[in-house]
Amino acid sequence: MKDSLPTINTNFEYQSMDNEKTERMLTGPPPRRARPLVFGALTVALFYFLWTANFHQLFMGCGMKLQSTEMKPVTDVVSISDHKLVPLEAHIMSDCLKMMVLPAMQRVYDKVNFTLSFIGAPTDNDGVACKHGPQECMGNILELCAASLYPDPKIYLGFTMCLTRDYKDIPERSLVEDCALEHGMDFSKLNECTAEDDGGYGMGMLRDSVRRSIEAGVTKSCTVRLNEEIFCVRDGRKWTDCPGGSEVNDLILAVEKLYNQS
Repeated sequence: MKDSLPTINTNFEYQSMDNEKTERMLTGPPPRRARPLVFGALTVALFYFLWTANFHQLFMGCGMKLQSTEMKPVTDVVSISDHKLVPLEAHIMSDCLKMMVLPAMQRVYDKVNFTLSFIGAPTDNDGVACKHGPQECMGNILELCAASLYPDPKIYLGFTMCLTRDYKDIPERSLVEDCALEHGMDFSKLNECTAEDDGGYGMGMLRDSVRRSIEAGVTKSCTVRLNEEIFCVRDGRKWTDCPGGSEVNDLILAVEKLYNQS
């Protein structure tokens, strides 16, 4: 039997999570993992690698084949540029990021102000109902905590892709710990974020994120918005409603055009 993390004590119906007093989401006894463990000097070396890895190395952990061009940190590029960052937002409830957003981000990450928002429905008890049930809501909260603690998209998008790679295993402690290790995150900080205010802090972030999607008129996952306007929508397994084109290069060119005009 898989060792999983204690779930939030929300007294929800199957597809919703409310804001009742909650148990710590990521605590519990150490799991029996099926994943390989790293010991001694290898652990130290791996931590060093993760904390010093560039954008290419981080996303290789998600199975993404990226170009070998070395990329500078976002802060270095922004500090010497007079251009304004272009608003780029992905509204999701599944793993659609890898289809367009991630391949584009490797090229334009230094030209956009990226936001990851989630799709769901606020409930009357200040909770959120997620289409695929409470497991999805817990995954969303973990990803929002990651973005809050590590705002660099190179880090938190890699963590998000790592979770969605084994999405059915959320909220198993082993999965969360492994993804945190893989992307240089402090698991204890993620744990504190999800447990803060008896889970109310994480639920509040998810509720705000869902409301942001509602206010933008977004109902389908994945919806990509560029400069506050819908760029493309993935409905089922097809991209639709894409006035600027549905290819990765179309998004890249659109971002670069707006960036150069700013």
